[in-house]
Amino acid sequence: MYEMVSFDIMLLALTKPGEAARSRYANAMARLTGRPQREFRDPRSSFDEPLFSALDQGSAQMVARTLGEAGALIEVRRSTTVARATGQLAPTDTCPSCGYVQPAGGTECGKCGLIFSKFEREQVQQMQQDRGLEEALSKAIKAREEWYQRANHYLGTHPLAPDATAGISEPVAVGELPFLRLNADEGPVLLTSRRIIATHRGQTLSIPYEMIEDVNFGGGLVAKKTKVRMQLVFRAPLVTSEGTAKSLTWQLDKESGFAKDVVMDWAFARNFMCGACGARDLEFRLEAEQNRFRCMHCATDHQIDLREALAIPASVQ
Repeated sequence: MYEMVSFDIMLLALTKPGEAARSRYANAMARLTGRPQREFRDPRSSFDEPLFSALDQGSAQMVARTLGEAGALIEVRRSTTVARATGQLAPTDTCPSCGYVQPAGGTECGKCGLIFSKFEREQVQQMQQDRGLEEALSKAIKAREEWYQRANHYLGTHPLAPDATAGISEPVAVGELPFLRLNADEGPVLLTSRRIIATHRGQTLSIPYEMIEDVNFGGGLVAKKTKVRMQLVFRAPLVTSEGTAKSLTWQLDKESGFAKDVVMDWAFARNFMCGACGARDLEFRLEAEQNRFRCMHCATDHQIDLREALAIPASVQ
């Protein structure tokens, strides 16, 4: 049969002499027992008998820690009696910030000043934020997998040429699927399950579909009747070798121009979601050459990783 272990708390001495030490000890005992401090002003009367007897392990640890912090030298002994519920200990609260033990029912910590109700509200808010972050991450992973499958389905009817990535210096990431190449005077344009990798005036750009606000296709230049103009308009300026640009234009060859519906479909169907709450009401901006957005629903700031096509909440960077 299982035997419940209990413990006695013995007072051996105070680590420092003097009135201040006795006052700290009396204060700690008053908090633990709910009795007046004057009963504990002379600790010598407690040397022969246990301060507390037959405490369960959790209560014994709490008492030992509280008295130790108050400067009492104690000994925890295994009790000869079974742990029992007694009136030895008054109801107490332990500060979740500093561990200070005090009478139950107070509104703030008597040591560090923590306001318990405010702390509880913040804990609930943090739990809600953590749950929102987990749900948003789950949605993002699911969406990424769905777009990978969609790109794979497109390849089933429109196989990609073996040299489709030729001329593109940007590597394709693990788990990213290229599915369409466009040829333009400015350089090749590769559509993947995550982004557009495009060469423009000698620079390779990584453009998540979520960063595209508008796509415009039109007729070619007067001198180039066989060209189709493709203009991408961005939610926030992109950093290029020639500065920042809110939009960029490519002159596609005629065959690539036939894929304009695919480009528009992928761009218009995508949008970043807030990594904290999952909302899509976002305000984009360029800050110190970093693309960012703020969720207008929960005010969480995000930094955009253009290569990974991810929006990272500032709180988890």
